[in-house]
Amino acid sequence: MTSGEGDYDAFWGSMVSRLEGTALDLEVKLDEFYSQPEWSIFRVHYSAMDGYRLFAWLSVPKRLQQGKMPALLRMPDYGSVHDILYTPIRGDAVVMNATHRGQRGSDSSFQASYPGLLTEGIDRPDTYVMLDVFADALRGVQAVLAQQEAEIGPVVVIGSGLGGALALAAAAQWSQVKAVASDTPLALGHPDVLDAPSGYPLGELHDYLRVYPHRRESVLANAAPLDPVKMAPKVSVPVLLSLGRRDRGQCPLAIGEELAGRLPNCDLRVYDGGSEGGGHPHGVVRAAWLKEQLGIS
Repeated sequence: MTSGEGDYDAFWGSMVSRLEGTALDLEVKLDEFYSQPEWSIFRVHYSAMDGYRLFAWLSVPKRLQQGKMPALLRMPDYGSVHDILYTPIRGDAVVMNATHRGQRGSDSSFQASYPGLLTEGIDRPDTYVMLDVFADALRGVQAVLAQQEAEIGPVVVIGSGLGGALALAAAAQWSQVKAVASDTPLALGHPDVLDAPSGYPLGELHDYLRVYPHRRESVLANAAPLDPVKMAPKVSVPVLLSLGRRDRGQCPLAIGEELAGRLPNCDLRVYDGGSEGGGHPHGVVRAAWLKEQLGIS
């Protein structure tokens, strides 16, 4: 896969077609241990491309509203464990925490390494695991829409780091996504991340190229479809984007500002920190923004 616009569109078109041609095989099971008086917790399993089984946590309010309920879908960050999302929004919306292949619960046939996953098989497009990770994220949207515990209305997708990039990818491909809150989205695929020193996880790319300097063009080409800046024009929904001025490992400021400039409807917040993208102060901003997007008073 090369980095041209035609190849970019062909990549995502092929991914969507493969997902739509693969049976979801959704299984939803109540987890009484984690359920609370206000909401029920379910363990969800479903199939991604090539039949790979994925896991997610699903939270459904016991006080169901009349008609459709809003849904908050959190995309997984770059790490092995993705736990239940603890948020007061759970009382008024369906909340699902998706995982991607290799993470805990989705690791029956492949266990991801951290660091390591970012460059796993990156020398060839047919072996680069991160391409499948993004497909897994798209599948998560289909799973939350398909569950039968509640009828789903507007879907808002959130994520930090890798999760922020996955959230943007979901909005770029699925019209059911109505808004995105993306914190320091991982700038994987952007060519500039190979030209400047960086922290982790982007630092894995630099480590890889120190060992395999002759694979630079392959790295650029195979990761190019995952560049959030390329996704941006296709994300027409409102986006709350947070960046850190000193971020070197997730979304360096220059790339983040380029991303914000290409997003048609972006509320950009820049903070003086690093990859945390604003920390608690931004968390307060994000909570209010999410309630507005979800229609929660």
